[in-house]
Amino acid sequence: MAAVENTAIIPGNRCAEYFKEMVVSSIRNQHTDVSDTVEFYLVNLLNECLKAERIFLGGDVENEEPLTQKLNKALSAGAYEKIRRFKELGDFTLFIAGFFSDSLNRKLVDVDFYGVVGSVAYSNLAAIMKNKKNGEVFSSLYNELAEKFFPITDVLCEVSQKTSIGKKENLLRIYEKWVKTDSKRDAGRLISEGIIPTANARSKYLH
Repeated sequence: MAAVENTAIIPGNRCAEYFKEMVVSSIRNQHTDVSDTVEFYLVNLLNECLKAERIFLGGDVENEEPLTQKLNKALSAGAYEKIRRFKELGDFTLFIAGFFSDSLNRKLVDVDFYGVVGSVAYSNLAAIMKNKKNGEVFSSLYNELAEKFFPITDVLCEVSQKTSIGKKENLLRIYEKWVKTDSKRDAGRLISEGIIPTANARSKYLH
């Protein structure tokens, strides 16, 4: 992943402009309150991951290095290396949990655990940047990504559906995700199909 400082949308980049339209529309539809900084970050995350044929795009998530191992490596890395590892881990989990959540279906590690690891990665990154010179903006950005991880994945899910790159989920899978994440978007989708979700089954990861 490129450093966040280099994520400005380049004029004339039609792919980035396309994703900006999709992200802005999805944020509005999901009634997700995010800063302009996060909005731009999501646009560039999608642009980089999908346009550049990232190694994990459409890959076999099950055969990836375990998230716990990735997190442990980041936690034990040197000062400079921590920044890179935490950012890559946060971006990876956000992208997969949002844009390719179907790839986690029936896997040992599901979307809620991706959310936990991603939030931890971004939180650690925010703490590091807070102590850097002129790092307040980036610290605020990563804190917001950590705190709003699941609402942001809802935004990416909608973008995925609009672009027809992600796979369509069935109602059972939607319900399973709602139980684990308490996603307002998934609850709305269930209600539209005549299924009334009840708030009596929250993921243990969210407590």
